[in-house]
Amino acid sequence: MGERMLGIRELAREARVSSKTLRYWETRGLLPPPRRTHTNYRLYGETDLERVLFIRKAQSLGFTLAEIRQVFDLARSRKAPCDAVIRWTAEKVRALEQQIRMLQDLKGRLTRYQRRWSAEGRPSALGPNEICRCIASVPVQDLRVTRSAPPGKGKPDSA
Repeated sequence: MGERMLGIRELAREARVSSKTLRYWETRGLLPPPRRTHTNYRLYGETDLERVLFIRKAQSLGFTLAEIRQVFDLARSRKAPCDAVIRWTAEKVRALEQQIRMLQDLKGRLTRYQRRWSAEGRPSALGPNEICRCIASVPVQDLRVTRSAPPGKGKPDSA
């Protein structure tokens, strides 16, 4: 008895992704070109299902499609990709720690401003060039970058 074959819908359902996602991953080289029926429908085997589930697991850990492709490339060359994965994981942890610090700082600033703005009287009407007195009251010295770039994509302009 041969290997169980799945159409794209069956593979998508079992892996809990869309058919569109599977086709996209195929174009990105994450999935090998599938076998085809005589009517040109895609056919996938158990190995393809395992690969799709591997991609989903890696994504759930924050790995990008480019990183996942590198893992596959390393494995294809018969080099264990675990050292690279451990290195990327450490970089992701550092980036998350930085994002957490930035988010904690932002939360503190927002809490302080929310309290201050709530305690102050609010106007019922705006002046001719006003937009929002609350935001306008933030001193220029308190401007900060609140978003960080993804790892390896540059650094925030200020801390």
